[in-house]
Amino acid sequence: MRRGLILATLLATLLLAGLPSQAATTTVQIADFSFTPATVKVAEGGSVVWHYDNNGASHHTSTQNGPLALWDTGLLNPGQTSSAVTLKAAGVYPYHCSVHASMTGKVSVPILVSPTTGTSATTFTITLTSALQSGFTYDVQMKVGTGSFTLWKSGVTTRTVTFKGAAGTYTFRSRLHKTSGGATSGYSPSKKITIS
Repeated sequence: MRRGLILATLLATLLLAGLPSQAATTTVQIADFSFTPATVKVAEGGSVVWHYDNNGASHHTSTQNGPLALWDTGLLNPGQTSSAVTLKAAGVYPYHCSVHASMTGKVSVPILVSPTTGTSATTFTITLTSALQSGFTYDVQMKVGTGSFTLWKSGVTTRTVTFKGAAGTYTFRSRLHKTSGGATSGYSPSKKITIS
């Protein structure tokens, strides 16, 4: 009986560990006349909601800047919380209040790299998005050592890209690119790979 209980516990642990974790939801507070925090960082596939505290008297929105314009919460009244906006792809997404243009903020979504260190024999995986999005591709920039960022790959249609290199440091960042019209997010926060 004890052996069966141990086996059942081990099996349950393995099954739960294999399930994908839910990405976190971050809350941005709206007050008259600001977003707090003004810049939030969420993981690929994470969500953001905007909550308008009860002390305001105006209406506000969270509207992603054009031409990308991925979301618009619509007017929020004091005490309301927007629906969640899920950001799948790495990038920086500026937004504003469509009623009060001086109210601005950013959602920052970093790329993922794995591993972050290795040798010239290591294959590094750079994850650009938690899930593919119809009508979008991804652009990736690379910086070698202390040099400048240059376009490494454009029009990527896969969730990940791989990299192998000589000894040194390599820094990567990416952005979401709308295929019709060419609108883009800003480039994501960068991640560094060190090869020894």
